[in-house]
Amino acid sequence: METEWLRTFIVAAKTENFRETAEKCFMMQSTVTKHIQHLEKELQTTLFERNNKQVKLNSVGTYFLQHAEQIVASIDAALNSTISFVNGF
Repeated sequence: METEWLRTFIVAAKTENFRETAEKCFMMQSTVTKHIQHLEKELQTTLFERNNKQVKLNSVGTYFLQHAEQIVASIDAALNSTISFVNGF
């Protein structure tokens, strides 16, 4: 599972709009779609309800969002802590 997929998912979950997610993440909308598809394949479930061009977080997506946010926060904290440690030398 790629960290970037999680970051894309978090933005998509909050905006419920892949076009807006693409703009906020500075990527193509097709990349957003691929990230979500890869994540759904990894989790073996869907995270969004899709109706035409609209997406809405489903119950599994809502459940997973809190975990994704915790994972990303933990990764960011570890990176920042390590950078601070290295810069302390």
